[in-house]
Amino acid sequence: MRKLDKFNTGWFFTEGFEESYARALQDGEAVMLPHTAVELPFNYFDENSYQKPFTYQKVIANDPAFQGKAITLVFDAVMADTVVYLNGEKLLAHKDGYTPFEVDLSGRLKDGDNLLTVKIDGSENPDIPPFGYMIDYLTFAGIYRDVWLKVTTPTAIENVKVETPDALAPQKSVRADVSLKGLAADGATLKATLYDADGHSLATTEITVTGMNAMFEMGGLENIRLWDIDDPALYTLAVTLETEAGSDTVTTRFGFRTVAFATDGFRLNGRPLKLRGLNRHQSWPHLGYAMGKRGQEKDADILKFDLACNVVRTSHYPQSKYFLNRCDEIGLLVFEEIPGWQHIGDKGWKQESIANVERMIRRDWNHPSIFIWGVRINESADDHDFYAETNRLAHELDSTRPTGGVRCIEDSEMLEDVYTMNDFVLGMEEMPGSNQSRIHRREQKKVTGLSHDVPYMITEYCGHMYPTKRFDQEQRQAEHVTRHLQMLNAIAGDPTIAGGTGWCMFDYNTHQDFGSGDRICYHGVLDMYREPKLAAFAYASQGSRKTAWW
Repeated sequence: MRKLDKFNTGWFFTEGFEESYARALQDGEAVMLPHTAVELPFNYFDENSYQKPFTYQKVIANDPAFQGKAITLVFDAVMADTVVYLNGEKLLAHKDGYTPFEVDLSGRLKDGDNLLTVKIDGSENPDIPPFGYMIDYLTFAGIYRDVWLKVTTPTAIENVKVETPDALAPQKSVRADVSLKGLAADGATLKATLYDADGHSLATTEITVTGMNAMFEMGGLENIRLWDIDDPALYTLAVTLETEAGSDTVTTRFGFRTVAFATDGFRLNGRPLKLRGLNRHQSWPHLGYAMGKRGQEKDADILKFDLACNVVRTSHYPQSKYFLNRCDEIGLLVFEEIPGWQHIGDKGWKQESIANVERMIRRDWNHPSIFIWGVRINESADDHDFYAETNRLAHELDSTRPTGGVRCIEDSEMLEDVYTMNDFVLGMEEMPGSNQSRIHRREQKKVTGLSHDVPYMITEYCGHMYPTKRFDQEQRQAEHVTRHLQMLNAIAGDPTIAGGTGWCMFDYNTHQDFGSGDRICYHGVLDMYREPKLAAFAYASQGSRKTAWW
């Protein structure tokens, strides 16, 4: 049977690249993961302090139970440019700081103790998205998500993709694509069982495997609840591969639901729903990105229950699985996008970004909360060939969700299914008779340059146009909340706009080129510690629940 154990303890951490474990024991710091390489003060710091190499090391004792098994280490995410060594031998390099990777240790562990070395470089490497120019947020550095020791049979399940092709029909079905890895699997048996949230078995099936990919379907399912924002019903599919060497089981949660955009808005399960929410970074004061499960879940709860949001955008990169899992559980829709901010790099950079699309979708395609893939670099210029490929790949990998491409320029080529726009136009305009009128949003056709309406969503507004501190005077805070309310009202009153996500959930640390000069962007409706500004109540007022903690 598969074993998946946390591998977060017993690490030693040093600044620079250190190959000698004895030196690490002498000079290094004993740490537990998730870990931030440099713990920054709240503000007024040098952001270059983490932009350099660091080393994490840990001893792995060869266990007799490993004999005849596939042994891998799963890193949920490391920031950023990572190289993994075992006993001085380079095993793997991974550049993406936001998606998981596996290191195969099978057959490489010697008797006794083995030295694992993870070299990371927190520098803003121009070859790696989102780097290459400027970004208005910090990426920090470190092994900032969990690491796992995975032990499986030599032939194992690599991934399971679950789809619900007829979710709105009285009788529903589940279709699953299973990919395998390891030794040839011809003649092996694949068994699957569908469970409801209470653990009751609803359906089973069994097939014989040919090759390293398999597909099966369960039909005739009745009395199935749809996943919805007010009733986020989840189901579990357990898939077991049985070979001569033993069995390997993977369980995945999913939901039955449909999503659709049209020129008259967004529909969840065929029901019109105005999207109302905020953008979210994955950072915290002091800890940077290195927040564990509970903190990730709490952010989702704040968005859903305290701010009455029904959608969040993961600006501007894939975020923690714990955050996404919680969104599944509480019914919070997610707009997930690839890493990047305004800049498009060279050919190699683009290839890495295209790989980001695939890694993001393969990791997250079973989350019912995710309703759209963001496959364009946030606020970047048009690049036909590049974005034609990111859209093609997204549709090839997942035909059940639309794509969006977040831009801030008008007359941008629409290659995606939904025209997603950062609209920071809110301001005053001269009107006839020398009167002034406040402009809340751009007109869709003026933005797109098209003569007809298209599926359309506003993905950022307010934010940097009127940064506000939680301790600012009441007049400024009142203007701040008014601007958010006016945008919420303008979006709600226009049926051609599917909805909007304001900029942003909370304040965040930034480079010296941005923010208020103290390394903070005060763009949030909450401060960095998740304490509310008056603008938070603009969102809370739109919900019917009275569960806010303030």
